[in-house]
Amino acid sequence: MVSETFITWPMNDSATSPLEPPARDRLIAAAAELFAEKSYGGVSVREICKKAGTGINMIHHYFGNKDGLLEAIANQFDEKVYAVPLRLLAAPAKSRDDLISRIELLFETTLEACLAQRNVMMVVIREQSQLSTLVAYQTAFVGFLEDAKSKGFIREGLESEMISGAMLDRIISQVQYAPWIKESTGYDIESDASYRQDWCRASVDLFLNGVLA
Repeated sequence: MVSETFITWPMNDSATSPLEPPARDRLIAAAAELFAEKSYGGVSVREICKKAGTGINMIHHYFGNKDGLLEAIANQFDEKVYAVPLRLLAAPAKSRDDLISRIELLFETTLEACLAQRNVMMVVIREQSQLSTLVAYQTAFVGFLEDAKSKGFIREGLESEMISGAMLDRIISQVQYAPWIKESTGYDIESDASYRQDWCRASVDLFLNGVLA
């Protein structure tokens, strides 16, 4: 399995070794894992603090309340998943080959980030959290495609908003159902790097070239 952010730490309020994350990070990781497993409403503050190894008052100290903790989880997903893709979309494509390379990297980096943050992603999806960076990602992707269209790199009739949304939906769905896909087909996108590369390559080929000869 791909190493995730979410691990269990010793039961105390402060770090006992240089390798142990601070209490705030432990609370976010513990809550994300529990929310993904049981839902936001199915987890108590006491349960989160116990898993994180902190005192019962630490959620109030760092986040104000449980809602504030959920917001911090969503912000973490927002920042860690979309930061690199946004940099890839910051400048327009210089050529058709550059466009293809950039979209391939966009697929790979977004997929890798979603896999690394899978628990957080599941919480964000379930709780329908608002993600400002996701909006920026979508806007930047549409602008990137529209610029490529104006240069003749992609066909004029392309619906940029539909395509950008469909690409992101494909990545999120693959990560969301990764355990089920592994169990039912044997394909493991989390730990099999070769399959992950093939999946990205095939997905990009589908979006760029379609299925017709």
